[in-house]
Amino acid sequence: MSEALLSEENSRLEKSLTILKHDLKEQQRKAEIEMEGKRKMESLLQELKRKLEEEQNKMTRELNNNQQVNDKINNLQRQVSEIQEKFKTEAEGSSRLRKQISELTVAKTASEQLANEMQSLNTSLQNQREALQQEVASLQGQLSQEKSSRIQASDLHKELEERLIKLHGDLDRGELRESKLAEDNRQMNEKISFLEKECVSLRSELKASQNRYQQEVRAHEETEKSRLVSKEEANLEVVKALQAKLNEEKSARQKSDLTCQEKERQMSMLSVDYRQIQQRLQKLEGEHRQEVDKSKTLQVQVEQEQMKKSSLQSELGFQTSEVAHLKAREAQLTVEVMGLRESKRIIDEELHKLKTQHSVDNLQMKELQDQFEAENFFSKLYKTQAQELREELDEKNKAIAELEEERSSITHQLQIALARADSEALARSIAEETVADLEKEKTIKELELKDLLAKHRVDISSKDNCLSSIKEKELELKRTVEQLMKEKEELSIQINKMHEDSQLIKGDELEKLHKQLKTEQLLKAQAVNKLAEIMNRKGMSTTSNKIKVSTSVLKKKEKECRKLQQELTQEREKYNQMVDKLTKDLQELQVQFAEENSSKLRLQMELDSKESEIEQLQGRLATLGGETASLSSADNENDEVYMQDSRLEGWLSVPNKQNIKRHGWKKQYVVVSSKKIIFYNSENDKQNTDPVLILDLSKVFHVRSVTQGDVIRADAKDIPRIFQLLYAGEGEARKPNEALDQSTFRSDEKPGTVMFKGHEFLQISYHIPTNCEVCSKPCWHMLRPPPAMECRRCRIKVHKDHLDKKEEAAIAPCKLHCDPNSAKELLILASNTDDQKLWVQRLSKKIQKCGYKANNFDGAKVSPRESTRTTLKPYSSAQQRSATLPAK
Repeated sequence: MSEALLSEENSRLEKSLTILKHDLKEQQRKAEIEMEGKRKMESLLQELKRKLEEEQNKMTRELNNNQQVNDKINNLQRQVSEIQEKFKTEAEGSSRLRKQISELTVAKTASEQLANEMQSLNTSLQNQREALQQEVASLQGQLSQEKSSRIQASDLHKELEERLIKLHGDLDRGELRESKLAEDNRQMNEKISFLEKECVSLRSELKASQNRYQQEVRAHEETEKSRLVSKEEANLEVVKALQAKLNEEKSARQKSDLTCQEKERQMSMLSVDYRQIQQRLQKLEGEHRQEVDKSKTLQVQVEQEQMKKSSLQSELGFQTSEVAHLKAREAQLTVEVMGLRESKRIIDEELHKLKTQHSVDNLQMKELQDQFEAENFFSKLYKTQAQELREELDEKNKAIAELEEERSSITHQLQIALARADSEALARSIAEETVADLEKEKTIKELELKDLLAKHRVDISSKDNCLSSIKEKELELKRTVEQLMKEKEELSIQINKMHEDSQLIKGDELEKLHKQLKTEQLLKAQAVNKLAEIMNRKGMSTTSNKIKVSTSVLKKKEKECRKLQQELTQEREKYNQMVDKLTKDLQELQVQFAEENSSKLRLQMELDSKESEIEQLQGRLATLGGETASLSSADNENDEVYMQDSRLEGWLSVPNKQNIKRHGWKKQYVVVSSKKIIFYNSENDKQNTDPVLILDLSKVFHVRSVTQGDVIRADAKDIPRIFQLLYAGEGEARKPNEALDQSTFRSDEKPGTVMFKGHEFLQISYHIPTNCEVCSKPCWHMLRPPPAMECRRCRIKVHKDHLDKKEEAAIAPCKLHCDPNSAKELLILASNTDDQKLWVQRLSKKIQKCGYKANNFDGAKVSPRESTRTTLKPYSSAQQRSATLPAK
């Protein structure tokens, strides 16, 4: 008893001690609250003073801005009036320029016509010039021919003169020779006549000497005869004298014979000489005649040559006259050619002048057109500028009105926030009081809790036993359900087999069997009726009573069996209906769940994009001047968001599919906020807050540049611009339509598989009884099974038509989808290497600060009190961490 009293007193003293401690803490807390309230009121007073000064400055600036805007409006109106006047003058100038352009076009056409005429005249003159040049060339050729013929004639004349001189010399020589021959002939004739005379004298002397000789011979003979006759007798001396005289006469005769012989020889020689001279004379006469003939022919040739010379001289005079005429014609033609060249030069100069004038006119026309277009452009520009200035003025007025409205709303919000802060302070004080009371109660309750824990443990053990028994019952029920399902499957198999057998049986046999069945049913019914009659009879013997009892029992058993069979069939039908209904409900619920998940995912993605836009706007407000302080602790948690370095956005490219070479890249607009990486298809989607993909920065492992081994299917020149993001699958939120496009039919990863809603379908043919889990129709056949698909993960069986028709509502998502926590990678292509380095650097900083590693290792050190505590420093430096992120 004393120990119990001591323990009670000890517990009472502990309670009083704890109460006193709590009271002390409460008093200290109240004092701190009062001090904090005083400091807050002073800070609020200073902030209000500062805001009042800022508002006054803003009012003065706005007044100055309004005055400036009014001045701008006046200046713009004045500029508009000047522009209108300029436009009028430009319109007049443009009309004047149009008139000048029309006049210039007329002058241009006239000059073009004149140029065409001059060109035609120039072509005709060129043709005439060419014809004259051809004539001059032909005349020059004739002249050269005539000159060559004249030179030949002169050479021939010279040759003929030389031949004539030679012939004259030959003629003189022939005359001299003829005179010499005549003189020789005369001398020879004289010699011949002298020799003939001598010959005649010699002949006469010879005849005389012969006659004398004959007379002397005859006289000598007569004397000798007479002397012989008379002197034979005479004297021998006289005979000797006569013999001496005879010898002398013989010698004289011999001498005369010798002289006669010599004379005859001389005569023969002279006759020979005469004959030679006659022959020579004949030759000379023949030569003379030949020379006379030659002289006659030469005279004839000389006359002919003289005739030719006279004709050649006449022809030469004619040719010289023709040459002189041709030279005169050539001089005339050269003069004409010079004139034509001069006219051509003049025409060319005029044509050049016309062309230059035409080009100048064209340039002037172009300049005028450019001036006109420039004036039109400037007039349009002035109009657009005036309109833009008006629109800017309206927008500024609207902005001023909006700013005033925002100012009023901000002041209203500030008042509300102050009231809320007061109410929160009151609520906080009340809450702290209640917390103190609760802590008192807590200490009391802790002591009571210790007593209740033992009871609770006993209850837990009993409940665990109950749960184990319930689980065993549940297992037994599951086994029974499985047995029933197996029986159902066996029965369905048997029914299908019977159905197949019945289909295989022919019609006649089927009718016979139907007849037999009917007859057996009738016989059975008759037998049953007879048995019933027999069982209902009375007054039977004990043996019959025994039989009756047995038949009645049998009948009851059969009835009970029929009832049980009927109940069994009914229960089976009910069970099948319930199973079908539950499967349909389950499919509908799965579809609804998938739709709700997709809508939830879409809303979450929109919410994330809106949060990023809110963060961007808050950052802009913070950079613009920080007119409003953060009103709640949630705003102070994102201090780093307001800094300019924390936000990163731009155009990047992601792969369409895994095979980059075949499918290429898809350009997307990427925004990196403090917590998310958001991908948009375009800037319009960004404005409409319709993101395609959102990655949670807290689930990103790392970012790095890639190598050739990381991206085998990418171009080598694109590798320096590619970087890789590695993140957990649970941190990925993809647009449902986009996710469907990404994973509906991906045959690149595994050939023969079809990806749909997380399912990994394989095409299969069923030859055993199997039903579709979408339409409950059979998807099997013994010989020609319809095309079916089965998921490798959850083993769902569907017709292939449902996948071909893309019946999203009918097919539920896969229950055994791949682990969302598994790591995934995303390849991203930047526009250039500098952008890639910038993105990698900035993302790596982000991941170091709030990535997967930072959240999993450092986040455990942050207590709940620290996570909900605020610092009220919304515009601190970049080193300040968010309350939701782990502290360093």
